[in-house]
This record gives sequence, C-alpha cells and structure tokens, in this order.
Amino acid sequence: MKFIVVGCGRTGATLAQSLCRKGHHVAVIDKDESAFSRLGPGFRGRTYEGLAFDHDVLVRAGIQEADGLAALTNDEAANMIVCRIAKLAFNVPNVVARLYEPERASLYTSMGVPTVSSVTWRVQRLEQLLCQPTLSVVGTLGNGEVQVVEVQVSEGLIGRTVREFVHPGQTTDVAVLHGGAASLPTMDTRLGEGDRLRLAVVSDYLDEFKNWLEHLKKEGLS
Repeated sequence: MKFIVVGCGRTGATLAQSLCRKGHHVAVIDKDESAFSRLGPGFRGRTYEGLAFDHDVLVRAGIQEADGLAALTNDEAANMIVCRIAKLAFNVPNVVARLYEPERASLYTSMGVPTVSSVTWRVQRLEQLLCQPTLSVVGTLGNGEVQVVEVQVSEGLIGRTVREFVHPGQTTDVAVLHGGAASLPTMDTRLGEGDRLRLAVVSDYLDEFKNWLEHLKKEGLS
C-alpha cells in the first residue's frame, strides 16, 4: 500500500519506519530537510521538503495514488488543511491526524478524519493505572464509539467464564492473552490467573462496566 506521512517529528518518523518495515511504500513530507535524519540511514521510503499543504509537494509525494495519509505536524492548522485537501481534493480513502487541541476534535470528525491526541491518551492511561488497575483501555474503534479494553485476571476473577463478561449490545469478547500467546475464547472458556481478557465495550457503557467489574471482583473475594 502507498502512504504519505506529513511531519517528520518523532511520531512521524517512527510511523514511517514502521510502515516501511511492513513492506509499504512511504513518502514523508516535512518543511525542514534536517528532520529527515530521524528516519535513519536504512529508511527505504521517499522524502519531500516543503509545506504540508503545498499542492505541488503533495502531488510529487504521490497523493493521487495514496491509500492513506497521516497529518502529524506540530501545527494544528496545517494538519487540518492537509486533511481537507487529502479528503476533498484527492479523495484519499484513509486520512488520520494527530490532535493537539482536543476541543477541535469535532472539526476533524465533521470531515470524517479520526484523530489521536497524545495528551488525552496519556491522561486517560494515567487515570486508569491510578484508579482502575484491573481494567485498561488499549485502543478505540471508529471515532471512539467503541473501546477495546483489557481485563487483568487476578484474585476475585480467576475461574470466571468469558460468558460473564459479555453483555449483549454493550460488550463482546475479542481475545484471551496468556503469556505471549493470544487465543479466541468460547463463552465457556474459564479464565486463569495472569490471563488478560480483551473486550470491545461501547464507550457510553464503559463507566458502568468498570463499576460492574469492581463489584464482580469484590464478590469473588468475599
């Protein structure tokens, strides 16, 4: 597949390297030529110096044939402009952006562009580790309507079946991880100590699910 990464900071460079290692064709755009040094000598993609939203630069980078574009500059306005160009002018099928100002998320949503906010993610993760060590969010689906969560199976949850965690219309099972291996469970799969159960949970139900999980754990300890 063909991807364009706009912005060669640490995030952009790491993403570009990862995509290249997986065999994709990658073009990286940055206004500062020295930023390309972050890609390392083994980078096999192409680099283009120029502004993120410069039409000619985007065309030279192959936007007309691109399967996806990631807008990852440190300029929120530039990210929004390049996303609009990619979606509306070139019909790039998959456009994503790094979000610096969470209050602007709705503007990206209106364009159909999923976003990742490092600040929001860090705060959520820290809060989870402090307040809810049994449950952590490991990803999101769509525009955040569904959360992929991981339940750490410890005392109080050992021996429970997967069926107990599946609430129709609200949660569904994804996988069970044991050590470094993953498997697809059945409803009757019993969870052992140290297992990690991954579930997809409707975002609006997440707080209720957390409370239910704590109740279940306390019930198992009583």
